[in-house]
Amino acid sequence: MITVLLFDLDGTLLDSRDAVIDAVAFTANEYAPGLFSREELVARFGESFDDFLAAVAAAAGLPDKSKVLQKYFAFVRQNHAQHVRLFPYVREGLEKLRDAGYALAIVTNKQREFAVDGLEMAEIDHLFDVIVSVDDVSRGKPSAEPVQKALAELGKQPTEAMMIGDSRYDVLAAVGAGVQAVVLEWYGKEEWSYAVPDFTYPNFQAFVTEMLAVKTEGGR
Repeated sequence: MITVLLFDLDGTLLDSRDAVIDAVAFTANEYAPGLFSREELVARFGESFDDFLAAVAAAAGLPDKSKVLQKYFAFVRQNHAQHVRLFPYVREGLEKLRDAGYALAIVTNKQREFAVDGLEMAEIDHLFDVIVSVDDVSRGKPSAEPVQKALAELGKQPTEAMMIGDSRYDVLAAVGAGVQAVVLEWYGKEEWSYAVPDFTYPNFQAFVTEMLAVKTEGGR
């Protein structure tokens, strides 16, 4: 029986893909102009920012990623409002899931500062029992560590959990942690050649409707 739902943030609850890519593209172009195309950045959406920006630092010949991270953080802080736009039905859906008895958590590759600020600005922070950000683990998704940390903090077993995201990084983290993987296809369908999700849904309302039905019927 599924009792806990672990949610990615960007591209899953927040319609923020373009804003995130703008921030990463700005930073990459500052230090490694022309090296990363926008198409590549879209394909890498969901990857740990630390990992990607470390690659930018290496391409720029910098000894470490701290300077690149500072530039990225400054851009995001200046443009943070663009990152906080909920997809349709997210707030209502989360409230219904919580009222139905599901424990809710955030598992994100975003830094804690921006994850917490975004949840507060979207007025959904109170709905989550646990927030695991990339700052709270040694490796972000696709490592299973963030999912495992969330389960440990909730006192739940992998068989009780679903990881809901939008990218292959979410699916790989779910598979590695032994939890069911769900993908919301907000940005269209993807071809899954490996680490195939257990379930896909076109939007949040479709997902919530099924999970409420499952709760009522005592299944899954």
